Amino acid sequence: MSNTSITSLVPMMICHDVQEAIRFYCDVLEFQVQGRMDDVGTSGWASLKRGEVELMLASPSYLPAPRPTDGRLSEVLFYFYTDDVMSLRAHIVSKGYPISDFAVRFYQMKEIEMTDPEGHILIFGQDTDEPPTPET
Repeated sequence: MSNTSITSLVPMMICHDVQEAIRFYCDVLEFQVQGRMDDVGTSGWASLKRGEVELMLASPSYLPAPRPTDGRLSEVLFYFYTDDVMSLRAHIVSKGYPISDFAVRFYQMKEIEMTDPEGHILIFGQDTDEPPTPET
């Protein structure tokens, strides 16, 4: 394995409604569809890209995944780096989606958090030198 390189990682997010997820990621977060198969599984499969960031969306019967009993799809959080978290938050709010207030973390990231229509937790962060938000 030491001579083998790993060249990239593309998360595959299991979605109960891939078509709705495509609309969310394209309309709200401005991803572009790179490929799609609408006739596989219960609701399809898609490959999305925005800049260097890639995601795949797949219906449960295309790639089975157990759903935890608390309603979330997995324990994975999707962390996106951005260069303008304030504008991104304003854009998401303008599209009518709920999103957290800003929080500056001790590791010097200014972050916002939301849940996509499928229950995936999305965090968007930007480097900052602002002091951390007090814990409440």
